[in-house]
Amino acid sequence: MSVRIMSIRIAPAPTTIAPETAAALGAGFRLLGQSPLMRGLREQIARIARSDAPVAISGESGSGKELAARDLHQHSHRAAHAFVAVNCGAIPEALMESEFFGHRRGAFTGAHEERGGFFQAADRGTLFLDEVAELSPAMQVKLLRALQERRVRKLGGQREEAVDVRLLSATNRDLGQAVRRGEFRQDLYYRLQVIELRLPPLRERRGDIPLLADAILARLGGARAPRLSGAALQKLCAHDFPGNVRELENILERALALACDDDLGPADLQFDLHFEAAPARAASAQSAADAQAGVPALPISLPAQLAAVERDLLRRALAQSRFDRRRAADLLGISLRQLRYRIRRLDLDDCD
Repeated sequence: MSVRIMSIRIAPAPTTIAPETAAALGAGFRLLGQSPLMRGLREQIARIARSDAPVAISGESGSGKELAARDLHQHSHRAAHAFVAVNCGAIPEALMESEFFGHRRGAFTGAHEERGGFFQAADRGTLFLDEVAELSPAMQVKLLRALQERRVRKLGGQREEAVDVRLLSATNRDLGQAVRRGEFRQDLYYRLQVIELRLPPLRERRGDIPLLADAILARLGGARAPRLSGAALQKLCAHDFPGNVRELENILERALALACDDDLGPADLQFDLHFEAAPARAASAQSAADAQAGVPALPISLPAQLAAVERDLLRRALAQSRFDRRRAADLLGISLRQLRYRIRRLDLDDCD
């Protein structure tokens, strides 16, 4: 009698990643970065997304408030429905009620057909109100009622319609101060600020700059995008970025447009001098004190001083080359395209 031995192969159990771990790693998130601040922020978004409570997103301009709102929507049970983003500061006051709640045919001149508003468009989904501090006092009252009753009435209509909307709001202003000044309703403030989500500025997470720069360059330039040299990356990481990620994208897009080589060097990265001058002016009082003590005075604005030096060198090179721009560029060791860009940036109209 023969015995047949059967071999049984046991498949390994599928590995699963906890939602908090996936959030920390950035899986499925638009907000990029591996700094502790960003990993913690994504974990917080993953937790907040489970509820329907209103969320107030705060942060400096360009820090990614709309991206955070989209991540909140994408990781919620409302992800299959609409995400409607509204810039409250871009809507004329006369059109606000119609834009938010819709209108009936004939409600005003030009209303040739009935139309829904933002609330109806975001039904069962998410409504994101950016620059919410720009809402007029009258619109604040109407918004508060819509949030309390979960019902809206179209302009010119007689009956109210039920809406199921999760509201997210954002502003780069201090709403608490706006309430104290009487510019924003306190009851609406508490209705919006059930949960507060703060986005850190880029200067508080400088370690994320290389990752963000690579992602931006890949998106703008594709597979053949130039690379940042070590010195260029060091220059970026030392910058304070008052305009945050939006400023970083602006700097890299400008560098891509003007670059001549496969690598982007420090000279290709041009920062906005107007915003950088403000902190330098704050030190003018100390400079005066140093002057009294016999210490050589520093320039009031280093960027302005550097711009003046650059402007003088451009004029001298152009004069020496008899305004032959190609020769002037060779004298300065830069490309013709870079020379043209600097002439435009420094407003050297008399060199045209």
